[in-house]
Amino acid sequence: MVEFMPPPEPRDLLPPLLACLPIAFVSTRPPPTLLPLLSPILRQRVQIFSSVPDSPADSWLRLLCWGDAKADSVTRLLDGVEFEPHPVSGEIEIPEDIAIVYKRIDQETLHSRIALPEYKISILYLWCPNDPDGGGPGWRIAELQPHENPDDGDTIWSDTIGEANEQSRKNVIDDALKAADSNNRDEPTQDEGDDDDDYWAQYDNSPSRTPAAKTPAPRSMAQAPAVSEDNYFSRYADVQPAMDNHDPSEETPEPGVSSLNGDVFSDILQQHNKAHETQDILAQNGFGDDQAHAEAVTMMLNHPRPSSASSGSAVAKLEQEAESQSASEVAIKQHIGSSIKGLYRLAKTSGMPRHEFQSLIRAELELLSLSDDE
Repeated sequence: MVEFMPPPEPRDLLPPLLACLPIAFVSTRPPPTLLPLLSPILRQRVQIFSSVPDSPADSWLRLLCWGDAKADSVTRLLDGVEFEPHPVSGEIEIPEDIAIVYKRIDQETLHSRIALPEYKISILYLWCPNDPDGGGPGWRIAELQPHENPDDGDTIWSDTIGEANEQSRKNVIDDALKAADSNNRDEPTQDEGDDDDDYWAQYDNSPSRTPAAKTPAPRSMAQAPAVSEDNYFSRYADVQPAMDNHDPSEETPEPGVSSLNGDVFSDILQQHNKAHETQDILAQNGFGDDQAHAEAVTMMLNHPRPSSASSGSAVAKLEQEAESQSASEVAIKQHIGSSIKGLYRLAKTSGMPRHEFQSLIRAELELLSLSDDE
């Protein structure tokens, strides 16, 4: 449905505005009759800034202009101007021949401009189809402009609303053509396009089957096929498969003779194994676990491992045994920690989550406590 937009009537729109303009030089607040004449955006601007005590605009007349240059010019032109009402009608007289021009900005924005050369100003109006605060649809003031340079040199205005609509359609078409021309300039030249076509044509001309490998056969296989085949596959004997978790190169050798305090580490492991063997023998002979452990420790202390000739006294032997015992505890703790880490790596490799592994370890520890109670 096409909306009916009547042309603005200067005799209805201008007198209320001209009657309010002289008040701007004596009052800092706009009269209530001015606000319904303004467009919604301009009305909100005037209401907000005119109510601020320290507003940058010293007069609400400047708020009717968008830009400081226009505001200065309009204030200078209207300073001292008196709009005398007619002695009979009491209204301000409007000239007979008033020029009205139109311009369509977009599909929803239509402007009209009324020039008052007598006062050297122009009033820019905006068609508002829905303005309940202004009394319904109608023309509302969008800006107050100086007449000598009202719209920054823009001369694309039409005498009627129909011509303004037609001019807007032409502008849209011209903008589309300009955009197409600019895109054509940015496109690559014909030579560049041919190069691209030749490049992509290589894929179109390639066969659909998978190309066979064109690696030449080894000389050994060409000369002696029966013997060279074994030599060829023997090269892969030492290759580590990607899916095999066991890598011989990562194996750690068994602990040998340590240079730290002689062979203390190997002695600790041997003494620890002997203590367990002694404890097992005593337990089989009727000793309890605690008693067998105590007897095993006593036997180790009573029958210490023969030391080197350099350790002379019994005190030195006892100190060495105490040091070995503490080192044994450290080695046992490290062994337990490395075992737990190895189990966690194994569980992680099999896809077991960490919380499930922790729950499994706690369950096993609880079972150990039940075994100790028994």
